[in-house]
Formats: sequence, C-alpha cells, structure tokens
Amino acid sequence: MPVSFYLKSNNINLDRASFPKINTKTLNDLPICPINFSDPAEKAAHDRMVSLVERMLSLHKRSARTPQEKEMIQREIESTDRAIDALVNQLYGLTEGEIKIVEGG
Repeated sequence: MPVSFYLKSNNINLDRASFPKINTKTLNDLPICPINFSDPAEKAAHDRMVSLVERMLSLHKRSARTPQEKEMIQREIESTDRAIDALVNQLYGLTEGEIKIVEGG
C-alpha cells in the first residue's frame, strides 16, 4: 500500500510545498508489513523487494547518452515500478478491488 494513499485516506495534506505534518499516532498506525525471516517465502519476497529497489536506484542514477537510451531507461524504470507495486500488493494481500482503489481507479 503506498504511503501516500494511506496518508491521504487519513486526511494528511500532501499538497503542501513543505513536509506534511505527521504526528506520532499517524506513524504508529502506519501499516508496516513485518517480515518473518525464518519463513522461506517471506525471506524470498524481502530479498526480491531489496533487489527491485536497488535496481530502481541504479536506474535513476544512470545518464542516457542518446534519446533511445533515455527511452530504454524510462521503460526499465516503469517496469521495475510495476514489479515493486505487484510485490507490495502481494505482501499486503490486496484484492483487485483494493488495488484499484489504491491506484486511484
């Protein structure tokens, strides 16, 4: 679940130019998916997420030399972003309907 969706659904204004005002209760209520590292499936999901995030960071650091290379990097970023979203949706057990709500559709 994207943090922005959670904050908006709890009436936290994210449209301000500065950081939104978030209190301790809001942070304590933030739904964080704990990882049980002794469960092979959960550890594999964690490792996959780490790999995807590292890939995304690497892609954002790359400098394109040509318009074609820029387009290729952008497509890889979009693909990696979709993979991260899919994994998050899986980790939180979101239904198709819930995914549509989170994605704003």
